[in-house]
Amino acid sequence: MDMTAFKNELAALAGMSNKYGANPAFVLAGGGNTSYKSDELLWIKGSGTSLATIKAEDFVVLERAKLNVMFGKEYPAAEAAREAAVLQEMMDARIEGETRRPSVETLLHNLFPQRYILHVHPAIVNGITCAVEAEGAMRRLFPDAVWVDACKPGYILALECKQVMDAYKAANGRDCDLLFLQNHGIFFAADTVEGLDVLAEKVMGALAAAVKREPDLTPIETDAAKVAAVSEQLKALYGEGSSVCFMANKEILDYDPATKSLSPDHIVYAKAKQLAVCEKCDLAAAFADFEKENSYKPKIIFYKDLGMFACGMSENEAKTASIVMLDAIKVVVYTEAFGGVSPMPDFLIDFIVNWEVESYRSKVSLNK
Repeated sequence: MDMTAFKNELAALAGMSNKYGANPAFVLAGGGNTSYKSDELLWIKGSGTSLATIKAEDFVVLERAKLNVMFGKEYPAAEAAREAAVLQEMMDARIEGETRRPSVETLLHNLFPQRYILHVHPAIVNGITCAVEAEGAMRRLFPDAVWVDACKPGYILALECKQVMDAYKAANGRDCDLLFLQNHGIFFAADTVEGLDVLAEKVMGALAAAVKREPDLTPIETDAAKVAAVSEQLKALYGEGSSVCFMANKEILDYDPATKSLSPDHIVYAKAKQLAVCEKCDLAAAFADFEKENSYKPKIIFYKDLGMFACGMSENEAKTASIVMLDAIKVVVYTEAFGGVSPMPDFLIDFIVNWEVESYRSKVSLNK
């Protein structure tokens, strides 16, 4: 298949992806995805691929006709079997010779008639999507946007989005170009990358004006000897060859470690639960108890009145966990303007924890 006819469009897609992917206000770790579509084909970011560095030739190419018919098919009722079947159908929708794995949100991208799609999870956007007044706040600030309640990602999310997007079009006589997902993020849709830029600027500007305050991330002085000692102990507990990084600021010290997960990204990179300890705690015993209770070692350790430690089997893994956990803390601050924080429902946390797709995404992005 001759792709040279879409050379300019794919160059624009790569440029747009790099622009937003390199901006931490929009994208962290391997999160977010972008796409371009013609009448017959869809080009979309592969699972775990970095938007900041993706090239025009790196996008996974699928046949839209094969994706379209998936909404009329019946899949197994059991979650694991259903998602496996849907994933296989998406893989089968790739053009001949394509070997990469498409984003799990491919079906959702294909729903939008607009040519270019940007899906991201900015902290300030999730200040609304993870807030008590979530839907009401969105409708007040963005009356032309579409809202989707928290639901399981993958095929179920795509079905839910199709329903609300179809209802929006029936009521308004046009397709939506902004889609907010509770405890997840946002979709921007436009026929040009310039149109996407306008939408993104509009949303981010409105939210910046609406939030009560920006998170205070100014580093604070800490007991360096104490930090070093705890870091070494955590390395020994986490495993040979592990890495630990430390952060301390006002928001970290004020954060409630008992807060449940806010979005899929936070679970993927920082786990669903974090360990909280204090000066009087036996760190080794607390670490062991946490691992026994949760069947995994804590990636994030909040040390009262000291700061936050992040663990990983590589420096990249530890830093990524730290950055993503800090993102969750920023989200909590932003929710202050919208009634306070509202974490993911338990059923959704459990689903993400056990979802093969997110495990694959984490593995690919962290191994880069």
